[in-house]
Amino acid sequence: MIGRKPKRDSPVVARASDTRVCIVSASRQNVFFSEILEAFGGMLEGAGITVEQSLDCFPNPAEDLVYLFVPHEIHGLVHELAHPSPAQLARSIVVCTEQPGTQWFDLSAAVAARAGAVLDINALGVLELCARGVAAEHLPIGYVPEWDAWGGEERDRSIDLVFLGGYAERRGRVLAGCVPHLEGRRAAIKLTETGVPHAGEGGGYWSRDQKWQMLADCNLLLNVHRSAVPYMEWHRVLGAQMNGCVVITEHSVGIDPLVPGEHYFSADYWQLSAVVGALLEDPARVEAVRRSAYDFLRQEMPAEQTLDRLLAAIERVVRKGSTTTALPVPVPVPVPVPVPMAVAAEAPTPPWREYAEYAGQELPMRLGMKNVIVRMGNLERQFQELLGRQGEDTEAIVRFGPTVEEPKVSVVLTVHNYADYVGDAIRSVAFSSLREVEVIAVDDASSDDSVAAVEACCRQLPWLSLTHVRLAGNRGLPAARNLAATHARAELLFILDADNEVLPSGLERLVEALERSPEAAFAFGIVQSFNSQGPVELMNWLPWEPARLRQGNYIDAMAMLRRPALEAIGGYSTDPALYGWEDYALWLAMAEKGYEGAHVADFVARYRKSAHSMIGLSNIDHTAAWGALLRRFPQLSAEEV
Repeated sequence: MIGRKPKRDSPVVARASDTRVCIVSASRQNVFFSEILEAFGGMLEGAGITVEQSLDCFPNPAEDLVYLFVPHEIHGLVHELAHPSPAQLARSIVVCTEQPGTQWFDLSAAVAARAGAVLDINALGVLELCARGVAAEHLPIGYVPEWDAWGGEERDRSIDLVFLGGYAERRGRVLAGCVPHLEGRRAAIKLTETGVPHAGEGGGYWSRDQKWQMLADCNLLLNVHRSAVPYMEWHRVLGAQMNGCVVITEHSVGIDPLVPGEHYFSADYWQLSAVVGALLEDPARVEAVRRSAYDFLRQEMPAEQTLDRLLAAIERVVRKGSTTTALPVPVPVPVPVPVPMAVAAEAPTPPWREYAEYAGQELPMRLGMKNVIVRMGNLERQFQELLGRQGEDTEAIVRFGPTVEEPKVSVVLTVHNYADYVGDAIRSVAFSSLREVEVIAVDDASSDDSVAAVEACCRQLPWLSLTHVRLAGNRGLPAARNLAATHARAELLFILDADNEVLPSGLERLVEALERSPEAAFAFGIVQSFNSQGPVELMNWLPWEPARLRQGNYIDAMAMLRRPALEAIGGYSTDPALYGWEDYALWLAMAEKGYEGAHVADFVARYRKSAHSMIGLSNIDHTAAWGALLRRFPQLSAEEV
């Protein structure tokens, strides 16, 4: 039972107790809506109400039956033949949960206008619904004992910062700005694709007991609005507070009865990362708010207030009258494969299909431009070989620092004209929390001062073991990586480009992930993207899922590979047509072999966005690359992956 039972002589309860409530859900609906509906169902059962469940269809109307559902989930994910009829809508309580200004809110409002009773968990949503002529009432979520995995006892929390929510650029920018404050700490960043339903656990998604347990192990939760609309994400915030996870949120409206500074922390968008840093250094302040919020929820926001609103809504529906029209029992219809609502009218076109169907007049010019540049590079390599730069003279090896007897990780570092940045890359490895590390740096015939920059850096870091392989002729990035792998002695290889950096705990986090998942062939974590002005966004925030590769590459090169897996796929492809796409080809080859990848929901590295990059050339034209990939990996164009 949740909360106290209302008195049985209450007129509202007396009328409601003779009514059955059917919670209607979509089989593919987002799991956090299921969490909310399950909580409401438990409250009603505790009050003596008979609660039933129905999936993907509405049972036949009856005088003692009231439906309860989240409108945008049913109408977005269930076949239209199974949508509620006018008679069923008249017997329905719809629970709106979405932010005004989104297509999901608009869909909910359209359904709510015809429902028997309308409730919204956010006061901002209530105001907007009323402005549209919909008689809506606020349904505050109170304390739910089933969501409380903490219990108020003192405990150590192993995760310093957690984020839960769909990815948006403004969220990614704030999270990227938190990286400097998390050195020596742990984060759990659970980002999901916007518009894609998440029906349960999988792909690193937390839900139900797993989520409550994880929140009870987290110190701070960062909440950033999806857009500039200051909509309070009540379900996320209360779930954290019930588990002693202190909330830092962007300023919000409709926050009553919570008080900023007493029950949570509130800041402007541009201040959020700084507030995270300040609170990580002030555990006493965090502990005070943790206790204050938890006690307030239990004492001032009990489940009874939520239950009272639900019972009142049931009474309104019953009082409006019931239908006696005999209708056939609806037959469940097949549930279509859900697609993002934003593109529900038209499925997204895979990039390879755009290539296959492309007939623009710019194609020959763009293809020719890229071919000229690539071939010029190949001619330069051949010319160098003709000058005699081959055989024993093409590869010089110099070793710096002590020899690591049994390195845990070999960092594969490739350099070509990165004198300004390569020192930062090497220093990032030198200050890693993982000590059993060696660096294999291959200089791919740089024409600037890259060689001198590497050696000068090594002299400043005498404890770092680095093997410097210097090529007289340029071989290209994939060949340089393959060469570095042959010199590496560890079974685990971390790939690092000369203008990027690994975070101090990055290598250790990736090793831990592979030790936890011995079946995984590689591990990768979240990467902060930055430029000369500071943090920009996040990369690598989605977990490994081979089907996603049909839409293009979403995993950066900075990953930790098991050597046997890399050797099994033949290393990095040196096909000239795949210039700039070698990483994509690597992940496709891993998927073709059926290999698994372990994702680390924490920050592991930093990626520099600059004009000095292969991506500029590779983006001139994709035609040759897509053609080579489709020939090599026909599953890309298969109907099913």
